[in-house]
Amino acid sequence: HVIRIKMPRDQEVELQDMIRGKVVFNTNQLDDKVLLKADGMPTYHLAVVVDDYEMKISHAFRGEEWLPSAPIHILLWEYLGWKDSMPNWAHLPLILKPDGKGKLSKRDGDQLGFPVFAMDWLDPKTGERTKGFKELGFLPEAFINLLAMIGWNDGSGAEIFELQELVTRFEIDRVHKAGAKFDYEKAKWFNHEWIKKINSADLIPVVKPFLSAEINSAGDEKIEQALSMVKDRCSLLCDVESQLSFLFMDPSVTDWETLKSKWDVQKEEFFLKWTRNLNTIDWSVLEIEKSFKENANTMSLKPGELQLLFRLMLVGGKFGPSVMEIANFIGKEATLRRITQAIEHLKS
Repeated sequence: HVIRIKMPRDQEVELQDMIRGKVVFNTNQLDDKVLLKADGMPTYHLAVVVDDYEMKISHAFRGEEWLPSAPIHILLWEYLGWKDSMPNWAHLPLILKPDGKGKLSKRDGDQLGFPVFAMDWLDPKTGERTKGFKELGFLPEAFINLLAMIGWNDGSGAEIFELQELVTRFEIDRVHKAGAKFDYEKAKWFNHEWIKKINSADLIPVVKPFLSAEINSAGDEKIEQALSMVKDRCSLLCDVESQLSFLFMDPSVTDWETLKSKWDVQKEEFFLKWTRNLNTIDWSVLEIEKSFKENANTMSLKPGELQLLFRLMLVGGKFGPSVMEIANFIGKEATLRRITQAIEHLKS
């Protein structure tokens, strides 16, 4: 046999929820739930009440899907003689699918291409590994921040909070009653803001696992300098490698189509002349830029268009920080080599 809770008829069970206020249940709509199975194993309903009592839990926070079970638990607290020890209740809103239709699940993440677990999770049944937010390149500070803002705000309009700020500002009555849609693009925005916010030196330990051995071998000081130049362009830590690889090695892919479409004899002459001039200057951002503009003006060429060509030669694409900063970082030898290789390629 099993043991069930015997629900009274024609009664109302009242719950004072910290988020939803007064909630009333009619016992005629509730059935006699099993408390102890035939094998002697307690069900969740009995176990959670006994466990909370034994641990002297003062506040019970759980998802709103457990709200229909609340009257069963309230009556159990009363029937077991523990009514005066019953915790305060708060039924939190659910995190919903991006379209707002139903609770977010692992399947949604698989279909839409984003994680739903904090870290990698290995399914013990299938052996399938699901990538988590950590392995995808989310900072813990950003992950906590974005979770806090799903279904809550402090009323100020601010969205970026450090953990201690969240602790200080949090008030339970600011938690929304309705579920909140999960927006992966917004999640990446939180991470982007935190990557920008954290000091480059402090980012190095969490960034290194995402970098190649060749870049890591350059040393922390060079990586820190590179991070300071590119981190504003990274939404995820896994973006960092592609955003700074050209600072440590010649680009493996170059947008030759754009380079060719803007290339002519006069521009070739400019770069050949300018590379000879570069051998004579002190290597700094200021001197590189000064030399570049002076040579462009001498040949009546627009510096802006030439800078795009220069960027394509150094970076391989139309992205990255100031091209003069890039040249200064990689050094004179690498700068001259990349320009020369690009000109030779265009000639061929």
